Amino acid sequence: MVFIPSITSATSTVDTGLKRSHVDFSRHLSIEARARLPNPIKSIWKVAQVKPGTINMGNGDPHHTLYPICEMNFVVPSINEDDPVQSWRSGTGEQDVIASFKDDPCALSLRTAFAYGAGAGLKQVRDVLADLNDRIHSPPNHTVSLSLGNADALTKCFRLLGDPGDSFLCEEFTFSAMTNAALPLGIKWVPIRMDKGGLIPSDLERTLFNWNEATQGKRPRVLYTIPCSQNPTGSTLSLERRQEIYQIAHDWDIIILEDDPYFFLQYDLDVSQSTIQQHGYTRAMAEVLPRSFLSMDYDGRVMRLDSFSKIVAPGMRLGWVTSNNFLAEKLDMLTDSSSQHPHGMGQAFIAELLGSGGWGVDGFMKWISSLCNEYQRRRDLFMDVFRQKVATTGFATAEVPQSGMFVWIKINLEHHARFSTSLTPTVPGGSTTNTAELMDELFRKLLDSGLVLMPASTFAIVDRTGRTSVSHIGDRVNFFRATFVGTDETIRDGLALFGRTIQEFFSF
Repeated sequence: MVFIPSITSATSTVDTGLKRSHVDFSRHLSIEARARLPNPIKSIWKVAQVKPGTINMGNGDPHHTLYPICEMNFVVPSINEDDPVQSWRSGTGEQDVIASFKDDPCALSLRTAFAYGAGAGLKQVRDVLADLNDRIHSPPNHTVSLSLGNADALTKCFRLLGDPGDSFLCEEFTFSAMTNAALPLGIKWVPIRMDKGGLIPSDLERTLFNWNEATQGKRPRVLYTIPCSQNPTGSTLSLERRQEIYQIAHDWDIIILEDDPYFFLQYDLDVSQSTIQQHGYTRAMAEVLPRSFLSMDYDGRVMRLDSFSKIVAPGMRLGWVTSNNFLAEKLDMLTDSSSQHPHGMGQAFIAELLGSGGWGVDGFMKWISSLCNEYQRRRDLFMDVFRQKVATTGFATAEVPQSGMFVWIKINLEHHARFSTSLTPTVPGGSTTNTAELMDELFRKLLDSGLVLMPASTFAIVDRTGRTSVSHIGDRVNFFRATFVGTDETIRDGLALFGRTIQEFFSF
């Protein structure tokens, strides 16, 4: 168990009557989640798994002897290479074959993988991911449930925790594909201000302290956050900010949805070679990876979402949710009566890859370390070319990201001849400049030139809760999100085109 001592909240005048000494997680459930009954067939299935040798004549799945498959072989990079990612890319490294069988011994039999299972996923896979969690986060009293990736997990968490009219908290710029998924459920988003370090704890505290339930409805009880390589800004929360945010969540009884698909992609890490030699890659990487909210979750208020999408392949659609036992049970009940368990092929592959016949957990972390080195090389190339082709114009700047896949590029519109600051906002907190119009014009010009960058307006969260806002977010959409994970040619050609186009735009 990892325990972070309590810290002083950002606002010392919070009504202590609102603070919770004991968390009643049932009060966080949606009406739908409270009304949901366990899937009765799945309940019997779970009981049948407890006693080996039980004769099951109540199931409804085909017998394994009729599966038209008996073996799957996966050709993967050899983890014995010094730099497995580079060896794999260049085609110079050795390859390993890991296999799943229906009738021969392996980590996860295809008899089990291809049969119906429980929504939480198969025990063999959950156990190996729980082991990975324990080595990296050391979470106290948490359990692992599988998902079809973070999008699947998040939409289920929204249903689990939100009712129509509820307000959830999030960063003011965030992954809109996910926040949009909550809107049909009647959930309203409350944006929290950000800076280059990510979500600002004092603004989170201010929002909760000033909340007026008479005019704004129930005070928010859920925070959705992307703490590492925040999408789209690329910012990564410092340990100090994470501790402050967790303490605020503790004080105001907030559930934290920790969406962290970029957690393992960290750069400029000082990985100890002596630790690798003595204890392996998992221990060495755990020492330098950021502290997660899960690692400090002594309340059990964190639902952490991890995914293989960024570190193996996005088409796998396989991830895992780590939460307290109560919320895990409710999430599994939802899955049992909706999407059902994740696909057997993905579970079989992960069981073999992370099992003793494959890479194992330590080999997997060696791959992650090598992957970080390659993405860091691409990030550095991106920033070098950006400085040469774009920053020299004086019309755009960018911070160097610590993790993930994105660079948040600021467009210095104040240098544009048509930039105006004299607009009168039509609503409280509305735009006072023509930033949005100029950025839309630049986006279209880039598109006509053959370059796609994602505009900040795509990710901006507009406050629709009735809260008096002074954020003027429309005046702060002068950013583009760019990715550095493409080929070297894509990076060089794209940024050269960006530099030429932005010069033309500012000359007009």
